[in-house]
Amino acid sequence: MIPARKRAAFNFVLRPWLTRILRRRFHHVHVAGIEHLSALDPARPVVGCVNHTNWWDGFVLYVLSHRLLPHDIYLAMEEKNLRRYRFFTWMGVFGLDLSSRRGALPGMRYALRLLRGNAPGGAKLVWMFVQGRLRRPGVPMEVKPGATFLAVRADAALLPLGLRYEWLGESRPSIFVRIGAPMTAETTPATLAMTLNELLARTDRTLDQSDFSDYTALFAPAMSMNKRWDRFVHLVWRRKQAFDNQNDYPQ
Repeated sequence: MIPARKRAAFNFVLRPWLTRILRRRFHHVHVAGIEHLSALDPARPVVGCVNHTNWWDGFVLYVLSHRLLPHDIYLAMEEKNLRRYRFFTWMGVFGLDLSSRRGALPGMRYALRLLRGNAPGGAKLVWMFVQGRLRRPGVPMEVKPGATFLAVRADAALLPLGLRYEWLGESRPSIFVRIGAPMTAETTPATLAMTLNELLARTDRTLDQSDFSDYTALFAPAMSMNKRWDRFVHLVWRRKQAFDNQNDYPQ
């Protein structure tokens, strides 16, 4: 396994840089369920449980966690990929060998030590992609037992979170994050899978109805290319009516 080797100076530079990258590559980051984060005990470890459909997932979790959570953040990544990008360990990423159960044990023991430890930085939050590998969006989730295994042995809370990436009338896609209520360490993989599937189904219903009233913007949305032109025309002609800088979402 490959351990995390966090570097404070690296993360000090990386956090604002990654935030700028997300703002440039995505139109919007919508977050629902932020109120559930207040139920987490900042002194108790947490195992974050999330679906994995996109290359961006880890970076989204990194920015989101550092903005919204007081915990010391770590992320599990498949070891064969982390070997190619070892600088990710400076962010708090550690490697798991997913080729076999026996091969995964050293990484799981390392994650358990992180969650149980009282090292500087406060209680730990370890993010796990609970499907075990990338899956297509829309495929019902099946949860591997690793996250619940860790939660029971570290007496950690489970934090379910669903991610969706959608193109909605703008020149760049938007990210939809839905956070669920924390779950007890005794939660079974089947119950966790049911919860995550429901979070993603709620996001799908939100998209179908174009009702984003329960979402909060992680940062201000950018304007699409056509809206930049519209604003220029609006200013040139000194039009008095308010300018709407967002396109309509498709129904």
